[in-house]
Amino acid sequence: YAHRLFRKRDIDVDLATAVAGSEDYGGEGYRFNPAKRALLSNGDALEFGTLVWSAGLAPRAFIQDLDAEAFPRHPRNKRLLVDNYLRVKGHEGSLWAMGDAAVNEVGVPLPQLAQVARQQGIYLAKVLNGKQSEDEKPFQFFSLGSMASMGELKGVYDGSTAGPLRDRSQETEKGWMPPALKGFSALLLWRFAYWGRQTSIANKILIPMYWFKTFVFGRDTSW
Repeated sequence: YAHRLFRKRDIDVDLATAVAGSEDYGGEGYRFNPAKRALLSNGDALEFGTLVWSAGLAPRAFIQDLDAEAFPRHPRNKRLLVDNYLRVKGHEGSLWAMGDAAVNEVGVPLPQLAQVARQQGIYLAKVLNGKQSEDEKPFQFFSLGSMASMGELKGVYDGSTAGPLRDRSQETEKGWMPPALKGFSALLLWRFAYWGRQTSIANKILIPMYWFKTFVFGRDTSW
């Protein structure tokens, strides 16, 4: 569904393709000299005027600058290694890590989503406030599914991953799963979830006002 929307909007999508780098290209006849082009992993080259490149997430400099021997990290993404209780390896009981700063090398990797960090925050708040001992219950992420706003009053929602995160390759039968939604109904679900997670009363009042202004006047691109 999303791919069809992109095609209608004259957006080209190259699946399983990454930007490997960029290089100078051309000379005369270009507004910017030298012009640039992106080198793709499939061998193609893409000339561009403006390139918006989303190349993944990395931990903050604070995490990257820590002593690797004292604070074990994942060899590829350099995130702090934690156990099933979000305790930093080698510092159990004194240091915890969560969100994009941490990764558990045992079990199913957690997606880098706000809902993961929120649930981890609630879990650690119970531990740090003494309402739960540090090794009483391992952290268990409960997925709410995946959703996105696609613009023009359309959205998508995938409920196939909803529920406790586990190794789904070991499942033998599937129970009931939330339906996949698309279009305006998925957008309503996305907006309700976004609005419902606001903790500020002011934001809960202002956000619908901004949505209404955008619906009536369009997005302001002047700034």
